[in-house]
Amino acid sequence: MATDSEPVKEYSIGVDAFGKPADYDPRLDSTVRIQIGRLRQKLTEYYQGEGKDDPVIVDLPKGHFRLVCDPRPAAESPIDLAPEPEPSVAPAGTSSNHWRIVALMLAVACIGLLFALAWNRPRAAAPSAWTPELAELWRPFVNSGRPLIIAVGNPLFLQFENKALYRDLSSENAEDMMKSPHFEALRNSLGSGETRPVHYYAAVGDVTAAFDLGARLAPQQAAMSIQRSSQLQWQQLADSNVLFLGPPRFFGDKLGSLPVALEVTEVGGGFHNVHPRAGEAGFYKFREPEGFFAEDGEACVLITHAPGPVGNTDVMTFAGNSTFGREGAVAAFTEAGFARMLVSKMRSASGRVPAYFQVLLRVKYKGGVPTETSYLLHRELRRN
Repeated sequence: MATDSEPVKEYSIGVDAFGKPADYDPRLDSTVRIQIGRLRQKLTEYYQGEGKDDPVIVDLPKGHFRLVCDPRPAAESPIDLAPEPEPSVAPAGTSSNHWRIVALMLAVACIGLLFALAWNRPRAAAPSAWTPELAELWRPFVNSGRPLIIAVGNPLFLQFENKALYRDLSSENAEDMMKSPHFEALRNSLGSGETRPVHYYAAVGDVTAAFDLGARLAPQQAAMSIQRSSQLQWQQLADSNVLFLGPPRFFGDKLGSLPVALEVTEVGGGFHNVHPRAGEAGFYKFREPEGFFAEDGEACVLITHAPGPVGNTDVMTFAGNSTFGREGAVAAFTEAGFARMLVSKMRSASGRVPAYFQVLLRVKYKGGVPTETSYLLHRELRRN
């Protein structure tokens, strides 16, 4: 990992952020340069439009791979960022302030998707040792002889002809989104008739969590890859072990079709505890506060470990409606101290840890950074 005094190398981005093999040769594979070019293009468009009055400018100088943040000069000359031949993205909204907020969110998501969080997100200096409790939790996913896929949730957007984007947080179905009165109002205001579904972005917490999972599990599992959840096929679930990261609706159809009876399910605005025990609630909200832009708060995250569709693979989901909550849950599940506590709660009187289970956690976060993770409940799952 590069420090502030060391330049970020194209090879390092390819290996650490894009999962390239150790023999990756940037001279033969232009993936990193293409994505960097796209990022420069989007930064250019943002600061030429919605971000023209922003007090801070995020720049990616030519010939470099590290982002630079500088205050806007009093007398500013145009930003010297040569655009690449890539479609522009102008976020949709109903007012200038809303447009600016959404545009900034999309820019941050794009940056996170590439590599920035891998180098700049604060994390512990070194991971804890691989303990017997961690081995207990992760045994089906490491050294299993099967490949492991990390599937990162990538939400559905509808893109207009003028490159504006529409997103409905309650749906992942293009036809349903087009029926929304908000979508119709936006289409009329833009004067744009044609749209197409796109899956360009991922939440910053999920990108960080995927990076951390890869770094944590790599010494135990050689055959790993990362994939967008929208592209994951049923056959891959039957052939590979899979880790899902994202809101429950991104993979609810697949999880609900696995050969296991769930004890905690998604309902409107939270998780339903099907059979509450003493001291447990029957319903746990996804997050508090519920505001879309809140970076301070707490969220519930449901971890479900279930058999694959034909029973010979394993699937684990980290599901919740807060990207910061999912990031905190992954960090806890790969930390030795938390694993020790969790396994002790899950272990039965006979000394057995359930083969399949659900665990509900509460994650507190401050400024978008997970600060505390606590256990709420767990359930053993039985195969159908």
